[in-house]
Amino acid sequence: MKLSARSAGIVVLAAIEVLLVFSQSGTACASVRLGNVEKLLPARTAICWYDADILDDLALNARGKITFLYVDGKLSGALARLKEEQMKNGPVFEIPPQLFAYSNKYNSRKKHVVFVARVEAMKIWEFDSGKISVGGYIPSEKDIIRGVSANPNAELRHGTVTLPKNYHGYIGFFVPVENVKPGTEVKLEYGEYFTDWLVPSKNQ
Repeated sequence: MKLSARSAGIVVLAAIEVLLVFSQSGTACASVRLGNVEKLLPARTAICWYDADILDDLALNARGKITFLYVDGKLSGALARLKEEQMKNGPVFEIPPQLFAYSNKYNSRKKHVVFVARVEAMKIWEFDSGKISVGGYIPSEKDIIRGVSANPNAELRHGTVTLPKNYHGYIGFFVPVENVKPGTEVKLEYGEYFTDWLVPSKNQ
């Protein structure tokens, strides 16, 4: 069942939301200067609603939402450069350390990319990581990235867990590059629910 909201506005907001959600403060100053990261995020972000009614760009009565963030070489490199710049000049916008931590995993497994999924439960949700699929690939336990958060309750693991209403957490995992070839459209799925996502081309 396809449940997605794909307007450009929603995707851009989702990209910024990724940064806000991972941050401890959840706030940003009025003049955000993210350099190339800001340009790269929209094409690398997609939303999959779970158990929701979609009306145009609105998701109604959803049980949950998964915001997928695709970390490829370009985004990983841009984040690394931004971190170096902020260490020298101080942050205008504080990039959450968890996002840097996931990004740093990009080169730790050959022929794989990293996905970070932000999971939000609007209602009680029996969340099962085994229902997540990217381009037909279901991450196994060995694909799950662990130990990047100071708050263990916010870091989802492999398996099934009951998420309470208003829960926010995330799960990071590796996906083989052959499942996300640049320029191809793939499905980002949670069980029977999915959204179509265009993998950024090499010049994006």
